[in-house]
Amino acid sequence: MRPPPGTVICTWAELQATGTVLYRQDGFEGFVILNDYLPRGYVDACPHNGMPLGGDQEESDYQTREQDVIICRWHGASFLKDSGLCIGGPCAGEHLTPWPVERRGDEVVTV
Repeated sequence: MRPPPGTVICTWAELQATGTVLYRQDGFEGFVILNDYLPRGYVDACPHNGMPLGGDQEESDYQTREQDVIICRWHGASFLKDSGLCIGGPCAGEHLTPWPVERRGDEVVTV
């Protein structure tokens, strides 16, 4: 179950420092990624097989080194940060499931 609107995911400073922040609570797994100074949220499930994109890692390493696309660590699928569109890999043409988030002052919250 997704967290209710207004749930604080992280601080704005934390997202700026790391580029990606994981959120796991009560069976929900999602992540927020910084895209052109805007937070974007996605459910943490690859459309290819439903597995979390970060593989079995606990850290939030969901981007390429260049931080230009989101990457699935299981099968190498790559996704555009602004739309979640898969541009390469076994689920090309499919999308990550969006998770509405926004910046409110010094925090990133669910919408």
